[in-house]
Amino acid sequence: MLALPYVTAAAFRAHPTFLDTYNLRSGNSSLAAQDAELTNVLLMSSQWADNYCRQPLAVHLATQQHTARYDRSGNLRIRADHTPVLSVQSIAYGHNPTALTVVNQPAYWDDSGNLVFPPNVGPWSGALSFTSPLLGGSVFARLAYFAGHVATVLAAPQSAGDQSVSVPDITGLQPGQSYRLWEPGAEETITVSTAWSPPVPTGQPMPGTVPLASPLLFAHTAGMGLSGLPSDVHLAVINYATASLMRPDTAAEDAFPDTGLSAGIRQRDSRKDGSGLVAEAQRLLAPYRRVVP
Repeated sequence: MLALPYVTAAAFRAHPTFLDTYNLRSGNSSLAAQDAELTNVLLMSSQWADNYCRQPLAVHLATQQHTARYDRSGNLRIRADHTPVLSVQSIAYGHNPTALTVVNQPAYWDDSGNLVFPPNVGPWSGALSFTSPLLGGSVFARLAYFAGHVATVLAAPQSAGDQSVSVPDITGLQPGQSYRLWEPGAEETITVSTAWSPPVPTGQPMPGTVPLASPLLFAHTAGMGLSGLPSDVHLAVINYATASLMRPDTAAEDAFPDTGLSAGIRQRDSRKDGSGLVAEAQRLLAPYRRVVP
């Protein structure tokens, strides 16, 4: 379940949707109540994006277990179901799915998205077998890895010139990689220092401070989005949230449909139900949709 939306309320309001987002919660006109309701809509829109893509788009721990085959070089190959892969936590294989040998050899990803690794040379710790697993053609394999895109926020206010940023979860942040700070009027791209060595991820939120390759250009407010999500995913969430917030057109039932008193807010819009925005959101997300076997 998502803890944070992929687009913050501030970033959504800065986008030219021309919607009134200060009258979302009836009976409570406070800014905090309106922000909370808009955040709820953005959370639901972000979850819709995950569901449509058939995989979480934010950084997450994925585990898969199936059979793996040996290639001509004697290496095992496993294709990751979730992308993009950030790091591998563990690999195990064997003839018995309940007694697998943990791989302690280095692995790498090939151009086709397969994890390639050599079988262990040391003692076999799986189920008793009278044949070498290398001769079996295929074995059971279990793979645990971190995949997805960074989608977090600033944990504290930042000043122009700061050489680091604080976030509630550093999981997925990589040395030398660039990320976007989505603060209206102060947007900027930051790059993590190549000298930083991130700790081994645990699957739980890991608050921390991340050093930058160059100082911040602007001051930033706590809670502003820090994201590695592609900008078209960002736009897809905005489009779907916009469609969710568009009220049904009731101009046909209005006694004064041709005056400024008309209740229809989309009287001149051919997309009366927002379906065009949903279709565009689906088009933007198509490249990130997981292919299900």
